[in-house]
Amino acid sequence: MKFLTFLTLIVGYFVYLTYKPYLLDIAIASLMAIAFGKVDLLINKKIKNKYAVSAIVTLIFALLIFGPILYFVITAGKFISNVQTEEVKQIIIKAQDLLNYLPSFIADKIHSYINPDNIAQLYNTIAPILGTLTAKSAVFVKDAFLIVVFFFFATLYGKEILRFFKKIIPLNNSQLEKLFFSTSEVMSVVFYSTVLTAILEGVLFGIIASVYGFNFLFFTVMYAFSSLIPVVGGIIMWGPVSLYLYSVGNTTGALVVAIYSIVVISIIADTFIKPMIIAFVKNTFDAESELNSLLIFFSIVAGLSSFGLWGIIIGPAVTAMFISILKFYEKI
Repeated sequence: MKFLTFLTLIVGYFVYLTYKPYLLDIAIASLMAIAFGKVDLLINKKIKNKYAVSAIVTLIFALLIFGPILYFVITAGKFISNVQTEEVKQIIIKAQDLLNYLPSFIADKIHSYINPDNIAQLYNTIAPILGTLTAKSAVFVKDAFLIVVFFFFATLYGKEILRFFKKIIPLNNSQLEKLFFSTSEVMSVVFYSTVLTAILEGVLFGIIASVYGFNFLFFTVMYAFSSLIPVVGGIIMWGPVSLYLYSVGNTTGALVVAIYSIVVISIIADTFIKPMIIAFVKNTFDAESELNSLLIFFSIVAGLSSFGLWGIIIGPAVTAMFISILKFYEKI
């Protein structure tokens, strides 16, 4: 028995080294498969073939990830190809006017970077940032693809894997099921509330953008994605829109977009309505999670800060599992 334990540890270590680059993707795919458990059950009532069910669920999941991304890439590519140098210069000139409202030591520093007579220098400043964003985007797409692949196998063999863990984990069935279902409920609440909140905030911004002649669908999708980024997500979208409106002489529109985005979206929707959406989803799915809506909200924020975009999944899941494990000690 001791030899078997020793052998398991050695082999397990090398398995860890082998799959280390993919462990986060596997964990996220597994958690998302848990979150889609109710969707899987719903489809399974209509279709009895487990391969077909897993394929359909995976297709739905993939469309949620890649659909908006493909739309953004195509639309953004068309927009960038039509950008004129003179338009960029005009925006920079107007941006310089705004520097008068900043302290001189900050304004002078920014002024040295944004010079309409030297767009090449400005490009050289922005290029590394764009390169970093492009690299991170490529990593995100690669991770998203692997997550979709792992997600398919997680939904296909999830029940078999769960039965296997029931046999080897030193917990009785009631404890293991409590741990699993607690995590499952939290993941369902987090996923659906995050999607609903992102859609709500995206639509709210799409409405104000369309009022000033911008593409409603494009800015809805863009803001929905950017809203997942903590603190600066919103300004990434409304900042450039406000600056553009200001550059074309629509000062009122620039102020309206900025104030609307801060008050209606960032304060009202994100701060007050988001916890209400979480509570609504919990009631809709009859989730008896031991995490209250406020704790789920903060676990999402903490996950985003620690793990980036995928922290939306990891933060609440880790928190739910930790609290469930602590509950076990009450009975010891």
